[in-house]
Amino acid sequence: MGEIPTFLCAMTTMENLKLSFTGEYSNSLDQKHRLSIPAKFRKALEPINDRTFVITRGFDSCLILYPVTEWNQVEEQLSKLSSIRGQHRTFVRSIVRHATYLQYDSQGRIAIPDSLLKFASVKKDVSVIGMINKIELWAPELLDSQDSAANVTANDFEDLANEINF
Repeated sequence: MGEIPTFLCAMTTMENLKLSFTGEYSNSLDQKHRLSIPAKFRKALEPINDRTFVITRGFDSCLILYPVTEWNQVEEQLSKLSSIRGQHRTFVRSIVRHATYLQYDSQGRIAIPDSLLKFASVKKDVSVIGMINKIELWAPELLDSQDSAANVTANDFEDLANEINF
């Protein structure tokens, strides 16, 4: 028996890597309000999700795309909140009432509901940002405004980075 060629070892290793959603992409909606999910993000979506995301409102003025498996974890956490406490109900309602399952088509496009586009002030152009386990969709001008308003420096993140041993 001989050695396994290096390129085959590298291919096997690459296939076993768990990809995450990272990076920023600029994209545009088509006339039917469809957005093409970047190929890198489609590749990072695990097959168990069956090309499906859940889209909902974000806490900022953006939209969030969750892979179905990640959304299941969100729902599990939300279900731990009390249905008796008003604040809990309102919080759960604010998240799930706008949640919509979307499966991307053969060209990698998802159709975004008009109500969500309006919430995020998305007209045509979209900034698509990988957030490790989910994706944010922003109107570019709102993202720029958010970045400017945050006025964050590296020192502002020092304690946070230290908390996670970055």
